[in-house]
Amino acid sequence: MATLSFPRYNVAELVAHIRNKLLTGTDGKNLSKNDLHPNPKPEVLYTIYMRALQIVYGIRLEQFYTMPMNTEVMYPHLMEGFLPAINLFFHLDSFMPICRVNDFEISDILFPKAERTRRFLSGIINFIHFREACRETYAEYLLQYKSSLDKMQQLNSVHQEALMKLEKLNSVPVEEQEEFKQLMDEIQELQHLLNQDFRQKTTVQLEGIAQKKLEISEKTKRLVSFFFVTLSLKFEYTSVF
Repeated sequence: MATLSFPRYNVAELVAHIRNKLLTGTDGKNLSKNDLHPNPKPEVLYTIYMRALQIVYGIRLEQFYTMPMNTEVMYPHLMEGFLPAINLFFHLDSFMPICRVNDFEISDILFPKAERTRRFLSGIINFIHFREACRETYAEYLLQYKSSLDKMQQLNSVHQEALMKLEKLNSVPVEEQEEFKQLMDEIQELQHLLNQDFRQKTTVQLEGIAQKKLEISEKTKRLVSFFFVTLSLKFEYTSVF
């Protein structure tokens, strides 16, 4: 037991932590060091343990004084005085290992010892601190998740509005469909006329170009013939003289 996974508080620190974390009101004000050391008072420890279980598990006070429904006892009235201690031990037996205490016994409720009680209360206080820190971290995550969820819902809303606007832009209203169809027909007819006129002009230009090429070719032939005739006459004239 020399090495613990939690700090072992002294009696004054335990009283302060119990007043801040567990006992409130009159119970907390009336708590003193003498209640825990050197001779722990069982009734005070009952209250502290019950309050810790109420905080962690939400156990109601009357549950400590109620006979379990799955337990058959021949004379249940004989256990009325012992029932709170049994129920308390039953719940603490599963709670203490969570606080890293594995040697808790029923005698620690009925006949508590100072040092063992100090160690048990230190483990409980340490777990309460750990639980509060985890709750704060979890609350921050929940806040971030809620903020992210709200932002995602806003983005989805904007996206849906954009889709509706896009669909509206891409669709033609019923009252304008006839006009739209007439405009499309006129556009197609105009495009057909433009294409036909373009083809006709292109044909005329191509025919003109072909005619020009033919004329240029004829002129080139005549110039070549004239050149050779002139050259021949000049040669003959030179030969004579």
